[in-house]
Amino acid sequence: MDLRKFPLFANLPEEELKVTSSLLRVKNYSRREIVCRKEEAADGLYLLFSGSLQAVDIAEDGREIGLNLIKPGSFFGELSVIDGLPRSAHIVALQPSVVGVIPQAAARETFYKLPATAEAMMRHLTALVRNLSTFRALLAIPNAQQRVYALLMQLGQQMPGGLVVIQNLPKQQEIAIMINTSRETVSRAIAHLVAIGVVEKDFKRLIVRDQNRLRRLATQQVSGAALRIGEPALR
Repeated sequence: MDLRKFPLFANLPEEELKVTSSLLRVKNYSRREIVCRKEEAADGLYLLFSGSLQAVDIAEDGREIGLNLIKPGSFFGELSVIDGLPRSAHIVALQPSVVGVIPQAAARETFYKLPATAEAMMRHLTALVRNLSTFRALLAIPNAQQRVYALLMQLGQQMPGGLVVIQNLPKQQEIAIMINTSRETVSRAIAHLVAIGVVEKDFKRLIVRDQNRLRRLATQQVSGAALRIGEPALR
């Protein structure tokens, strides 16, 4: 497993990288398997080599609340490594995933050993705070279909040539959990986008054919009726 794929380890000297790699424990997880549980004691830094994970919490009424998605090349559990407190969320595999764990003491030493590594961690934490702020704003959108559109905008990645693609699109129920709505609402919203040519389905991904129109759908004030029948106000 190549740790240099992770920005945190990109500038680690070769000898120290070998030592850290020797401590790495790797495990395979099946879809919907729990990788770690909320309130568990901190045991190290988790690295996602392949697959897809999601941080989730459970509301007081028992509803599952989806938090951030974790993609290959990302790591998690860093907060517990830093402060030693229990985990703040459950982590669930959305698809078969390969996860590595660096033990707590070794991970903590890595964080503080080199200025470049410390800077990489600060950049990561800064991006995490910004992403959480963006997601909080998304959840504040009152119209559920618009929340779907806004989430798709966030998930889109620009590919070489300028094409915007949503790779490994989460299942509709998983999207519904993330934005506090129903699977049926997610299904209708995506079907609407396909029908009006904003996105195109391609196996496990969505191709965004009209990014500007998707942005208008996500942000412009329109009536619920307009959204249901084809958003004529946006034409």
